[in-house]
Amino acid sequence: MNLIYKILINIIFIGLTFFSLQANDNPKFNIGYYDLENDIRYSEWGIHPVDIRSDTNKTYKKPVAGAELGLKDIKPFQRMAKVNFELLTKSIKDTENIGEIIYNHILENNIKIIITDLPKNELLKVVTKVSDLNISLMNISERDNSIRSEQCHENLFHIIPSNRMLTDSLAQYLSDKKWRKVLILTGPLKEDEEKSNSFKESAKQFGLKVVDERKFLLGNDPRARDQNDLDFLTGSNKYDAVYISDTHREFSYKVPFATQQPAAVVGSAGLIARAWHWSYLRHGAPQVHGRFERMHNRRMTEENWASWVAMRMVAEALVRFKKDDNEINFSKTFIDSNYKIGGSKGPALNFRPWNRQLRQTIMISSENWVTSIAPLEGFVHRDNNLDTIGMDAKTSKCNIN
Repeated sequence: MNLIYKILINIIFIGLTFFSLQANDNPKFNIGYYDLENDIRYSEWGIHPVDIRSDTNKTYKKPVAGAELGLKDIKPFQRMAKVNFELLTKSIKDTENIGEIIYNHILENNIKIIITDLPKNELLKVVTKVSDLNISLMNISERDNSIRSEQCHENLFHIIPSNRMLTDSLAQYLSDKKWRKVLILTGPLKEDEEKSNSFKESAKQFGLKVVDERKFLLGNDPRARDQNDLDFLTGSNKYDAVYISDTHREFSYKVPFATQQPAAVVGSAGLIARAWHWSYLRHGAPQVHGRFERMHNRRMTEENWASWVAMRMVAEALVRFKKDDNEINFSKTFIDSNYKIGGSKGPALNFRPWNRQLRQTIMISSENWVTSIAPLEGFVHRDNNLDTIGMDAKTSKCNIN
């Protein structure tokens, strides 16, 4: 019996060695991942005032962690894809020359596709610089609406949802609850104004009434209490809900349950529209989050989810669409009507061909629970109900087809 057992073990070992050698014979498929060495979106924005001087703030938050999980998840598909996946990461300090730096890194390392965790200005510099390489870029963190509209690019694909998708989701929720009168509070940053403008468009589309928009400032200066005191900011008007746009997220913490009138708070506090939330319990989400938490000892953010999905999309394209040893054209593959992928949050995901935005559901959640999923039941689109959130082919100014 022991002899038979040893023979079986040797056969299994020889088989695994054979397949391992086969895999090692496959060419490397290098995926480039680029972010900023100093990115205020992670080092400053969204940090609770108490955490500024605490160890909690020292947690590494960058989304590359999701790509690392994605790499581990796609390794078993290397034999079918006939490649060896490698993730090459580079953090850039010189933002002025970021396009040149990434361009050279792509050529030096034979990068086949790139994942970008970059703000809008840096992202557009890179897109412009690498345009002659015919390489696809996967945006996993920049939500700006304009790069899905008038500033779109054929090879720029968006995994993270746009601001418009997020504000449409909240507008659907408020409309469904019949909380139709909304007060908007807008912060001092350009990003705050862009989000509020996006919500105004969403409100118009879904039949909400914006009763007023008021600007707020951080601080306790009594001379500016009409802009930093909630009693002044939320007084006088009648409203059912308050939409707050606070990219920094230092002011919005204090808004829920503190308005002059009883009202739902949405936007940067209260109910927040997200691509992903760790508390979601369906469609295999707990398993994804569990693997991420075991690898990185923290909860999975929406940017982590986006970078994880980006890695899986690369593997899916190679396994299903690559023919023989020919190079694959990701820009064409991603918008193929047969290209779909699961994202562990409901319907299969695919890209909108008119602006390269990933169709997906949005999680409307508090800090610790997913309250609803958009698009909500009852909101329908003639082609795809997922297109009720975000810019559809008629409203987007992108014209790349």
